[in-house]
Amino acid sequence: MALTATTLAACGSQPTAVRPVPTVTIGYENNGADPEMVAKAEGFFGKYMKGAHVRMREFSSGPASLAALASGSLQFMTGIGNPPTAAAIGQGVPLKVIWAQELYTKDEGLVVRKGLGVHSLRDMAGKSIGIVVGSTSPFEVATAMANAHMPASAIKFVNMSPPDMVAAWQRGQLDAAYVWDPAFDTMLRSGGEAIMYDQNVAKQAPIFNLAVVQAPWAKSHRQLVLGFIRAEQAGVEFYHSHPAKAVQDMAAQAGISPSLARTELAGYRLYSVRDQLTPDGLGEGAGVKHALVTLSLNGAARYLYSIRQITQAPKDMSGFVDPSYAQAVAAER
Repeated sequence: MALTATTLAACGSQPTAVRPVPTVTIGYENNGADPEMVAKAEGFFGKYMKGAHVRMREFSSGPASLAALASGSLQFMTGIGNPPTAAAIGQGVPLKVIWAQELYTKDEGLVVRKGLGVHSLRDMAGKSIGIVVGSTSPFEVATAMANAHMPASAIKFVNMSPPDMVAAWQRGQLDAAYVWDPAFDTMLRSGGEAIMYDQNVAKQAPIFNLAVVQAPWAKSHRQLVLGFIRAEQAGVEFYHSHPAKAVQDMAAQAGISPSLARTELAGYRLYSVRDQLTPDGLGEGAGVKHALVTLSLNGAARYLYSIRQITQAPKDMSGFVDPSYAQAVAAER
């Protein structure tokens, strides 16, 4: 006869315990063209984070994700800049930086409406700039103003989300903004011109898109964190091996044209799993202390402390940069 669950129970067999499938939430920003968007489109997170139900959750900016990270309802946040990451660390959010997605060169900057007679940052004195408070933008502008010997009061800052900037720009209600793509490139293509890029202050304020993990969760879910790293690397590899399809994926995920996606990619320095372990990435071993990601966090923390956005700023952020997962995945190759 057929052995049903009831029959097995009657014969004294114990039912097999079913382990609950953990739900993993990965937060992300719409940063435009990015190999992570390929990983999302191609289903790499679900493929490599085996044994978990993976959810993707979009945030309007890095600062908007901090409460979710702090509460533990968000396990990963990606596309987050070093200032909001440093702010989270300064506020006691338990996280580790585990992946550097890309370094900005020309995909974030100050865009100004043409015809205003503004050709340099100094020309913005007495005018207003749209920024995202707590993000990379005020850090970059403040660094550039210091380089130009402009007082902090010379420019008025208006706090807006990137989508609100684009909407106000298209209505003719915003004349200048310091923002990242795709909002940056959208405004450039809609009557704007760039008078400053991140690369203009790269030595003092390098800006990354970073991926972080909630530290206590990571300790007990190492294999899922390794799966996350494998998925990120798979996105990078897919981009290099199938560039046309990758650009289509990026454009579809970001809601932009393939042409705009290619323009954005030209303004990034992308990082592979091996690049993570170099001095220009997370570093490894004793080199983490002097790696560019650590230095970028140190600089952001000093700035945030100077404007009293955080009440404490670790002088050395290397303890919050963890290349061990990237090292393990790189060793597999």
